[in-house]
Amino acid sequence: KKIFIFTQNIKLKKYIYLPLFFLFTYCSNNENNLMILNLKVDGFKKGKIFLQKINDSTIVNIDSTYVENDDFLQFKHKIKSPEIFYVALDISKNDNMIEFFGEKGEITIESNLKKFNSEFNVSGSFNDSIYRNYLNVIKKFNYEKLDMIKSSIKFKKDNKLDSLDLVENEIKSIEKRKFFYSLNFAVNNGNSAVAPYVAITNFSNSEKLILDTIIGSLEKEVLESKYGKILSDLKK
Repeated sequence: KKIFIFTQNIKLKKYIYLPLFFLFTYCSNNENNLMILNLKVDGFKKGKIFLQKINDSTIVNIDSTYVENDDFLQFKHKIKSPEIFYVALDISKNDNMIEFFGEKGEITIESNLKKFNSEFNVSGSFNDSIYRNYLNVIKKFNYEKLDMIKSSIKFKKDNKLDSLDLVENEIKSIEKRKFFYSLNFAVNNGNSAVAPYVAITNFSNSEKLILDTIIGSLEKEVLESKYGKILSDLKK
């Protein structure tokens, strides 16, 4: 009898542990697919904050919360692979949006109300740190080009055609250097979802050889990400 009872208890335990195992596995997988965004905006003490992403070429709200102080708040969103997200304040200003590269895990964004999208810090995102490095260099190219455009307007006004030709050639040179920088960046960062994103935004109309070169440099996980799949579809 003792042996019989003991055997029955083992079977009972198996039936109990099996559903618990699947429940634990399900919860773990859900946690692994979460992007947890911690957000703090100094000076923004009352109002609505939105978490947004691009859906069918349109920025849409995917979550929102109403805040009554400037403490940290948190968004949680299921995510399959890294992609661009936005945090927006419910205020009627042009600088009410922060763009960042979201991914699985915990990400923290800290900013302030006065300079919301110009003085902010993103931490915890591997892909966003790579994206920031890219944007910082692109900004320099854009500032350089803007200075040249200002000079060209002045030379045109003063009818200095020789100087105008030199400036216009310099603008073309800046665009060329910017093009090759973006191309090299995409090829050299094949371990990041930023690479196919940069390729999509810069080379979607480029010849097949360029797309093949970038695609060939991507790691398998990146190739299977959202932007990796979009990039692969471009060359079809």
